[in-house]
Parts: sequence; C-alpha cells; structure tokens
Amino acid sequence: MKTHTLIVSFLSLILNAVAQVAPTQDAPGTKDYPGMPRYEGSTILLQSSQKFGELGLQIGGLSTPNSTDPKEVRKVEGRTHRTTYLLLNLAKGKRSTLEIARNYEMAFKEAGFSTIWRGGQAEIRNGPPIQYYSVEELHKGLLTTGVKDRQYFCLEKGGLFAAVYVSTRSWDHVIQDNAEFNPWQAKLTIPEAAVLIQVDYVDTRPMEEKMVLLSAAEMQKSITSSGKVAIYGLQFDFNKADIKPESGATLQEMASLLKAEPALKVLVVGHTDNVGTFEFNEDLSKRRARAVVVELAEKYGIAIDRMTPLGASFMAPVSTNATEEGRALNRRVELVAR
Repeated sequence: MKTHTLIVSFLSLILNAVAQVAPTQDAPGTKDYPGMPRYEGSTILLQSSQKFGELGLQIGGLSTPNSTDPKEVRKVEGRTHRTTYLLLNLAKGKRSTLEIARNYEMAFKEAGFSTIWRGGQAEIRNGPPIQYYSVEELHKGLLTTGVKDRQYFCLEKGGLFAAVYVSTRSWDHVIQDNAEFNPWQAKLTIPEAAVLIQVDYVDTRPMEEKMVLLSAAEMQKSITSSGKVAIYGLQFDFNKADIKPESGATLQEMASLLKAEPALKVLVVGHTDNVGTFEFNEDLSKRRARAVVVELAEKYGIAIDRMTPLGASFMAPVSTNATEEGRALNRRVELVAR
C-alpha cells in the first residue's frame, strides 16, 4: 500500500511539473494583429480585444524622481487589441529588452508609424501606467511584479495607436489554471529570465457599421428576398459564447420576427473571421449560435424546435479578412429559412 501511495505521489509530481511548463506555441485561438510583426522566437501567451475601449499612453517621464506615476498620459479610445508575447530567452542567443524594443520600434517605423514617446527603466519604473487601462488586465503581476529592464514606447499612424512594453522576469511567475483569461486551461510557469512583450493597439479611426440594428420588418424583407438575413447587432465576449447585454434590442427584433411568422423555421448560423484555427472558430461559432437559440427560447418564448444552431467558422466570408473592417463584417449571425 505504501509503495502504491509513493507511486501515485510521484506521478502527481510529474504531472504537476508538466502542467507548469511554459508554453512553446501560440495560445489557442490567437493570432498576430494583421500586418504587424512579432519578435522572432516569441509565442502568444495571452490575448484580449474590445470593440470599444480606452488606453492610457505614457508620453512623458515620472511626475517626480521618486514617483511611480507618469508625468503625462494621453488617453485614446477605439477598437482595442492586446497581445502578450513570451520569449523564453534561453542562454543561447539571449536578447536584452533594449535590443527587442529597438527591433520592434524599427519594424513599426518601417510600417509607417511615428514614435510619440519612449522610456526605459528609470522613466517608467512600474509602468506602463496600468491604472489608466480600461482594457481589462490579463495578468497584472506577470508584467509588473518581479520584472526588470523595462522598456516602453508608443507610436501613431493615422489614428492607429500602438504601445509596446518589454520586461524581463526576475523570478518564476505562476499562472493558475483557473485564472481569468488563461486560455491554456493548465497551470503555467513563466520562468526567470523570460521576456514578456505586451503590444497594445487602439484603432480610433471610424469604422462603418452595417446593419447593426435591424427591425423585424427588415429581417423579414431580407428573408423573403434572399432566404436569409445577416445580423450584426449580437455582441459576445472575446472568444466566448456569452451574449452581452447590449444585444437585447437585436434579440427583441429577432423574437418579434419569429412571433409574427409562426410557420417560419430557421437555421441560426454563427460566422467568424479567420483569426485562429478553423476548428476553434467552428466550435466558437456553433456555441454562439446555440446561445442565441437558448436566449430566444428561454427569454422570449420562441419554440426551440423552430431554431437549429450551426457553426460555419470562417467558411462563408462576406468580405476580406485582410482588414479590420472586413473581419467585422464576417463576424455575424445569420437566420436562414428552412
């Protein structure tokens, strides 16, 4: 019995150690911001985006020599996209944070960006100014506690803003498997000397919103003429199937359509852009379609057997996936008459 217990304990230690290994590939369902570079050898650790958010750009040094508060912050609002990259930075070919930051800055300048401000350890200390982010933090301690050799710069190109923050871990950092925004569903250990590169984008440029809120009559007209209607007013959390409260008006119109047409049965088809793998998006689009069906049945009294949820992933785009505007049009839910 003791031998069995020892074997089980030994296996548990091995499994726990494996679960804590730092990832060597991109997190599931993540992808680089379109047209922008990543540092060679790095992988995507965490990622988040918002349709509308705010980012504080540090554009000056510290308020006083002993302060951790920035002297000046510029707030920008718009579509936000945040990616945290991991560079294990092994002894062979080891890179400094300064070298990485300068390489990034050169790449951005080649892409047409102009630097707004840059600073190192002395100028940002505990930065960048996290207290000014309204994009929810992915894992604060990873970037601010137990790090050294910080580098930061922000840039702008015609209304598209970028901020890059590079730091090196001073000791191991553990991300628990149940931590919010951990896409790996496993405990991770980010080792000492690993470099974290956080890149934020805020697109303040206006984006044409097509058919955000359709009336029941407009939906019925489209279904009559083409057999389907594309709906853009349903909002979901990033990489999740949770329907956001602001989708209520669109759900009400969908329910009104189905109540006015009691003989109408529909396919509820989720569509995504091509960020991430086909399989991931197929599952995500189907879960979102199913969430819409459940919402219409439970909250609006629509018979569930009139609605069939399906996920199309990115197999039926209505626009290019090479631009943000195109991807926004591809992310939709369609009602298809059956």
